[in-house]
Amino acid sequence: MDARPTLLSVTDIEHWLRDPYTIYAKHILRLTPLDTVDTPPGAADRGTVIHDAIKEFALTFAEKLPDDATAQLLKIGAKHFAALEDYPEARAFWWPRFRRIAEWLTAWERARRVNVTALHAEIRGEIEIPLGHGVFRLSARADRIEELADGRYAILDYKTGAARTEKQVRTGLAPQLTLEAAILRQGGFKDIASGASVAEIAYVTLRGVDPAGDFCPIDFKEGAPDSHADRALARLMELAARFANEDTPYRSLVHPMWKVHYGDYDHLARVKEWSATGGLADDGGGE
Repeated sequence: MDARPTLLSVTDIEHWLRDPYTIYAKHILRLTPLDTVDTPPGAADRGTVIHDAIKEFALTFAEKLPDDATAQLLKIGAKHFAALEDYPEARAFWWPRFRRIAEWLTAWERARRVNVTALHAEIRGEIEIPLGHGVFRLSARADRIEELADGRYAILDYKTGAARTEKQVRTGLAPQLTLEAAILRQGGFKDIASGASVAEIAYVTLRGVDPAGDFCPIDFKEGAPDSHADRALARLMELAARFANEDTPYRSLVHPMWKVHYGDYDHLARVKEWSATGGLADDGGGE
């Protein structure tokens, strides 16, 4: 019982909902995936390089964009792309995409900031949720939180892959942004008062193709970001209480978002074996 996690990030919660075995392997067994030897950089590495460059740019120019914003972002990007010097083919493929991203992003930034009075980049937050005789802590590092001219807030997440859909966010399969909104409403982010209202949650996709980027707000079919944030927090409280029970197993792929999913720990749960034999109805691994 004592080994069960009492602190998880908003990105972990998606695994907890869809694939609890990942939480078991990562936070209870404390297993860390090893990189394959001599593997060239892939999509995850590209995402890390681009995200780190944008993070530094946002932190550096949070208060005001420079006149030469695109040039500054390219300068910062060149520093982070230096990590790919040993992989010239990967760099030659990704750098032109980053140049297109830089041009799109800085133009989008100029238009976006007209309605933004304060910008918080890479901001950390945390709240405590009462749980039996103790507490469960939920943490987050939000890519971008904007204070808008009307006093409300917008929460944005950068994606170098596909954005989550409205249905995935609304039904709770992709709870990252709604849980970040819940942390904000509970006063879990520094300098943002408890009870603040969230006007918008959105993804900013940065892929470097045509178009190089896209702004993807989550326009809920019903309800507002505040109500969906409160609902996500209520669901999390139920989930945390359920897994605090030592009789609750950490099964694998209980709510898969995709039909084909092979994650970092699926081989330990023997996913390929039991899925090939129709074992989705079985326990599918776990404690």
